[in-house]
Amino acid sequence: MVKYSDIIRNDVKDRQEAEKAGNSLRFSALKEFNTSLDSDTLPAQKDTEDIEQLYSTIVGYLGEVRKLVDNNERFDIKQAVDTVNHIINTPDLIEKFYQSTTLSSDNHNNEDYLITHLINVMIYSLKIGTGLKYPVEELLELGLAALLYDIGFFKIPENITGKNSKLTETDLNTVKKHTEIGKNILSQFNAEHPMLSRVAYEHHERKNGSGYPAGLKEDAICEYATIIGLADTFDAMIHNRPYRKALAQYFSVKELVSLKNSLFPSRFIKVFLDEMGIFPVGSYVRLNNMETGRVISNSKLHPLKPTVKMIFNSRGEKLPEEPIIKLEGHPVLYVTTAVSKEDLSKEQ
Repeated sequence: MVKYSDIIRNDVKDRQEAEKAGNSLRFSALKEFNTSLDSDTLPAQKDTEDIEQLYSTIVGYLGEVRKLVDNNERFDIKQAVDTVNHIINTPDLIEKFYQSTTLSSDNHNNEDYLITHLINVMIYSLKIGTGLKYPVEELLELGLAALLYDIGFFKIPENITGKNSKLTETDLNTVKKHTEIGKNILSQFNAEHPMLSRVAYEHHERKNGSGYPAGLKEDAICEYATIIGLADTFDAMIHNRPYRKALAQYFSVKELVSLKNSLFPSRFIKVFLDEMGIFPVGSYVRLNNMETGRVISNSKLHPLKPTVKMIFNSRGEKLPEEPIIKLEGHPVLYVTTAVSKEDLSKEQ
């Protein structure tokens, strides 16, 4: 069994093999190794347009839900059910949605954080559920729960959720109430979707009992809540908040791996890594020729060898063309380090 903590800490073998292949690493001498993605790796133009339309539809739906919740009015869940059903029943749509949303995340910076966060967590959760071989019925309930689990936040005052400074203890106690609020709001759907209210209530519970609101441990925590809690934690790590700067995707993955024995069960961490990759889509990496690119897909068989769109040369200058390199089939190039977006901008 692959130990991902070992993979992250040590890839000496891969590097030694690559070094044997040669040390002259200019792209001009390596053009024959540049390879394009398979046609199904990135969404085609029409796929991208369809996904953008679907994304906008979900944003609109959640915006309407927020208005109704804020006014203590009931909302219709049918559109959410239809949307999640469409995503899980359309071949490859989960993966295409994930890649499209992640690679275009910079375009969503001006949108409401909570709404985009819910959409991201839904996609991450569905990827994990797919990796766990969930049947369609369970993927539906997981995706639906992931889309609505944080609904209680719609009732938390904006002067707290949008605060630019560190939250006070009073603020934190108010924020923590969103799990109970969410449970109460979603209980109206218990007859058809009984897991929704439970997930809303338990998604901040942790394996070692350090979570809230009930301090549940191990198997007492709903499996859907554990998956969504993991996806929620990852997405929160990689996005800026008014009171906290984001971690780069790779460093967030390392952090989650280091916490696996205390906060989340190892089997969920393993599936998360299988589905998201050591270097998640959208993260920046530097290769051993000192050129930098952005990860656009991963290989489950070779997690240290993602497919990278090269963006900057070894001097930090933007490349006139942006060649795509499949590292898993490349005898010379390999990733030496991850690069945060902040550090990348400093180098330009």
